[in-house]
Amino acid sequence: MSRISEESIERVAAANDIVDVIGSYFPLKRAGSSFRALCPFHREKSPSFHVTPARQSFHCFGCGAGGGVFRFVMDYEHVDFPTAVRRLAQRAGITLIETSDPHEESRRERRSRLIELHRKLALWYHHQLLRTAAGATARDYLKQRGMTKEIAVAWQLGYAPGGWHTMEAWAEKEGFTLTELQEGGLLSLKESGEQYDRFRHRLMFPIRNDYGDIVGFSGRTLEGDSSHEAKYMNSPETLLFNKGGLLFGLDKSKRAMIEAKEAIIMEGQLDLIAAFEHGCLNVVAPQGTAFTAEQARLLRRFVERVILCFDSDTAGKNAAERSLPALLASGFEVRLATLPPGEDPDSLIRKQGVEAFHAILREAGDFFDVTIERAFQEGGGALSPRAIASLAQRLAGYLHVLSEEALREATASKIAARLGISVGALMKAALKTVPIQEEVAREVKEKPLKLSPGIELLCRLILTSAEVREWLREQKESFSGELDEELSLVQELLEHASLLNEGSQALFLAQLPLALQRLISSWDLERPMADPLSKAKDTWNGLRTAYWKRRQAAMTALLKKPGMQNEEMIKIQKEILDLQRIINEVS
Repeated sequence: MSRISEESIERVAAANDIVDVIGSYFPLKRAGSSFRALCPFHREKSPSFHVTPARQSFHCFGCGAGGGVFRFVMDYEHVDFPTAVRRLAQRAGITLIETSDPHEESRRERRSRLIELHRKLALWYHHQLLRTAAGATARDYLKQRGMTKEIAVAWQLGYAPGGWHTMEAWAEKEGFTLTELQEGGLLSLKESGEQYDRFRHRLMFPIRNDYGDIVGFSGRTLEGDSSHEAKYMNSPETLLFNKGGLLFGLDKSKRAMIEAKEAIIMEGQLDLIAAFEHGCLNVVAPQGTAFTAEQARLLRRFVERVILCFDSDTAGKNAAERSLPALLASGFEVRLATLPPGEDPDSLIRKQGVEAFHAILREAGDFFDVTIERAFQEGGGALSPRAIASLAQRLAGYLHVLSEEALREATASKIAARLGISVGALMKAALKTVPIQEEVAREVKEKPLKLSPGIELLCRLILTSAEVREWLREQKESFSGELDEELSLVQELLEHASLLNEGSQALFLAQLPLALQRLISSWDLERPMADPLSKAKDTWNGLRTAYWKRRQAAMTALLKKPGMQNEEMIKIQKEILDLQRIINEVS
C-alpha cells in the first residue's frame, strides 16, 4: 500500500485550519470560542455540531460524530485516510512525499492511464458526433429530442462509430495498449475469443465521478438500429467504474442541490440533461433502474430530501419502489412526482415547457400517500378487503427500513388511518413481511465509547498535562490488561502524545481509533485542572488498589470451594494476607 510520509501529513494538517475546511462545505456560526452548525451526519433542527479551533476538532453532541480535520473529510466525503490527506494537500497546494510498494505504485499508474484513456476517448467520441458524416444519425436523434449543439458540447456527448475495431484502431494510434482497453471495459469478447469494440453505433454519454473525472460511458442505441442489443449499455465494473456508486450529473448539480436542499432523481441521462438545461439544476440519475445503498450514502452528503421523478410507465413505477429501501434507510424524506400518462420529464418539458414540470415537482407527495392514492384511483375510489390487506403488507415492508422509531410509528399510524385498519393490524403485517432491504447494506453503527471515571480522568490529564504524560510513561511497565482492560486506551494516547508537545492536534487525533477520536472531541479541555500530577497519581493508585482487591476477592471465593484440603486452604489464606499487605501499601 502507498504510504504518505509523516512529514507530509504534518504539513497538510498545519496548512488546513478545521474551521476553514468545514466552512467550505457548509456555513458555520461563531458561538463564543467555537463554531456551530446543523450536523451534516444526521437530521436535526437545532445545531449540535461544534467546531473548536483551539483543539482543531469537531464534535456532534447529537449523533456522536467527531474527530479532527482528516476525520471530517473521511466521514463527509466517504473516503479513506490517504485519500483525505491527498484532497487536503491539493486544497493547500502541498506536494506529498509518498512511498509505496511496487504493487500499489503500479495500481496508481494504471488508474492514471485509464483516466487519460477515458478523457481522450470522450473527446474522440465527441468529435465523431459533431464533425463526421457517420455521426449524422446521432445528431438527427438529438435534434428530435430538442438537444442543441450547445447542449451536446456542454455535456460532451459523443458518437461511437459502427465497426468491430474502429475504436480499437484509434486507441492503438494514440499509444494505448490492448491491455488498457480491456482494463477500461472498452472491449467485449466473442465466443470464439475474438475481441471487439464494446460500444458501436451508439449515442455516448461520458460518466463522471463527483470530481469530474470521466470514469466510464453509457451508450444508447439510435433510431433505425436493427440490433437486438440493450437500449442502454454501460461500462462494466472496472478499476474506475463502479455502477452502483456513481450518480450521473452529480459533478454539475451538487452545489445546486445543497442550495435547494433537495435532489430530483431522474430515470435517465436525457431526462436529466433536458431538466438541467431548462434551469432545473438540482438533478441526478442513477446508473441503472434503482438506487443503491452506496449511491444513497453519496447523495446524503448533500441533501436530506429527494423527489423521485421517474417515467409514468410501469417500469418507472417499479424503479421508484426499488429505489425506496436504500433512500429510506439512509434517512431521506422521499417524495414522488406524478407525471402524466405516457410522459417522461424530457417529453413533458418539450411539449408543455419547464413551468409545467416545476408545477409537478411542487405537487410531489410523500411516497406512502401517493402510493395509497394511486391504489384507490385504480380501484375506482374503493378497495376490497383483500386489496387493502395486500397493500398494507406491501407498504408494511418499508417500515422495516425506517431508521427512526418515532418516524416509523408516525408513518404506521398514517398508513393505517388511510387504509382504515388498526395500527396493530399493520404492525402484524410488518412482522410477517420480509424486510425490503435488497439494495440496503447498512453500516454497522459503532457504539459510543464509554470509559470508567478513572480511565477517563487519566486520558483527560494526558491531553492537558505534559508532566502527567512523562510520569505515566515511567509507569509503562506496570501497564497491564489485568490492572484495567481500558488501560490500552491510555497506552494508545501516550504512544502519540509527542505530537501534543509539538502542537499538532489534527495529526494527533488522526492517529487514534475512530471511537476514541469521537469521545475526545466531545470533552471540554479548555479549563486545566489544578495539580494534575497529584490527581494522576491518586487515580493510578486507585486502579492498582481495585486490581489487588479483585485478586483478593477471587482468592476468598476459592475458600468456599467444597472438599478443599487443609494444606491448600492454608496456602490460599496466606496469599490473601499477602494481598492485603499490598493493598495497604498502595492505599
